[in-house]
Amino acid sequence: MSAQAANPQAWELADLPLHRLVSLGRRITREQCANSLRVAVLGDAATQHYCQALAATLKLRGWWPEVYEAEFDMIQQEVLNPLSETYRSNPEFVVLFTTTQALWHRYASAGDKASFADDVCNELFGHWDLLQSRTSATVIQHNFVLPLNRPYGNYTLLHSDTFAASVNRINGRILQEAGERGVKIVDTEFQAGYHGKRHWLDERLWCQARQALSPTFIPSMVKSVSDAVLAERGVGIKCLVVDLDNTMWGGILAEDGRDLIEIGQTEVGLVFHRFQLALLELKARGVLLAICSKNDLANVEDVLDTHPDMLLRRSDFVACVANFGDKVSNIMAIREKLNIGFDSFSFLDDTAFERELVRQALPQVQVPELPADPAGFISELARWNLFEGRSATPEDLARLAYYQANDQRETIRAKYSGLEDFVADLKMKADIQPFNTFALPRVHQLVQRSNQFNLTTIRYSEEDLLRYGTDREASAFCIRLSDRLGDNGIIAAIIIRRVGSDAVVDTWIMSCRVLGRRVEELTLQLIAERAKVLGCSRIVGQYVPTSKNGLVEDLYTRLGFTAITGTAGDKQLFALTMDRYEPQALPIEITEHELVEQA
Repeated sequence: MSAQAANPQAWELADLPLHRLVSLGRRITREQCANSLRVAVLGDAATQHYCQALAATLKLRGWWPEVYEAEFDMIQQEVLNPLSETYRSNPEFVVLFTTTQALWHRYASAGDKASFADDVCNELFGHWDLLQSRTSATVIQHNFVLPLNRPYGNYTLLHSDTFAASVNRINGRILQEAGERGVKIVDTEFQAGYHGKRHWLDERLWCQARQALSPTFIPSMVKSVSDAVLAERGVGIKCLVVDLDNTMWGGILAEDGRDLIEIGQTEVGLVFHRFQLALLELKARGVLLAICSKNDLANVEDVLDTHPDMLLRRSDFVACVANFGDKVSNIMAIREKLNIGFDSFSFLDDTAFERELVRQALPQVQVPELPADPAGFISELARWNLFEGRSATPEDLARLAYYQANDQRETIRAKYSGLEDFVADLKMKADIQPFNTFALPRVHQLVQRSNQFNLTTIRYSEEDLLRYGTDREASAFCIRLSDRLGDNGIIAAIIIRRVGSDAVVDTWIMSCRVLGRRVEELTLQLIAERAKVLGCSRIVGQYVPTSKNGLVEDLYTRLGFTAITGTAGDKQLFALTMDRYEPQALPIEITEHELVEQA
């Protein structure tokens, strides 16, 4: 394991010693971070080490943090006072680090133990409401570690007036309310249970310095916090690429043969059977699975299709690359097919050589260490927390079908000599929708996660998107695309604002899956129609270059816009007067649904 390396991968940060993590973070300069964010940390325990570790973790993940650390045990004062430094710092994220040890003191002095849990929850939810009403920040709430107090032994949780039962009830209500209110949870209870509560809950440290946990575990906890933060910025694993031999099954297919590999009927086989169950659970929440293996493709497909103990079948994988070439090239081929960034991939392989090769060649791909014993695969996956993310949208769950339909489209495309014939044969239909409650989760996901076809990379919250949907000085809509081979789901989100006589394209995001199908021209046509309704005489497009959106640097010029000279800063502006725009005949059937009328 290379946890001491100068440039550790994200999964490694959880295992770094605290002093090493902070030291590495201090070496990172603002120029080395492509993005920035503002975080306020409010806690009822000491937060100095917490904030140092969180800042270092975010820097090492490429995000420059501006961290406001509130004074010790000042959560209520900071939240209730509208002039507090929490609000003055204009945070994008507010972290509430609430601890079991501090809660115990409150419980001990509470007059009504039976209502204690509800009283605490009402206070917490009130804090969330104030923070969300006074800021546009995402609230991140730590849950509570179930205490070691067991006055009734095995029956402690049955007694509602015990501290442990109160904490258990609080955690349950936090989880339920957070999902409904858009608050993100840091599962501190899981962290403590994973590492061992006897070691996590260091009583001496609490009494001496109000430290809620041993410093040994702070890197692991703040790595989990950084996962929650960055998931809201579109960072996360979309595709898990797995090896086969001694990773998906026991043994080597080319040597042992189909009938002797171990999957389900032996002690070792059961380990791989259970690992496949874990992979199926990831697939069910929208993570794409792909195969990258040094094997003969026909033999691999035979196992996937016919082996009686295989849980995962060929149809469960978005790509199956099996040959005897190097795995770096094969992962690059998978990435080319899926058209997502390398930072959206993780790669699991039992061979240290293959892991290190991919790490060195493709450092953005998360390549965690696998233990020598495959029985440890599942627990290691839990520790790395590779798959932090929002609830899966319908598009997430259907993504595998989208890619499989896209394979069919590419097969059909090869039969045509020209793009126009191919596009016409797809019989595409575009459904133009407002930012309504049905479309909003997917639109928000596009806004937060899309990096390549994203002209301005502005990361709006769901509340911001809803406001644009009803703003009479703007027009906001999304495009759902289907064709005779299947539904592509919501593939584009656009926001235009009226500024004087200009219709400024504030946001234009599109899925790369649909490039080359005339959807760009369709989108411009829709923008022009809305610019006319807004009473604008010119469309102004914006392009803010990033390290990932070079794909669209010439989009506006290709669509007939003229560059506006003298643009300040990195932002590039392009203009198209309405009298110069001529709609094109497009082979796409258009349906519009209840767009908010703009005056």
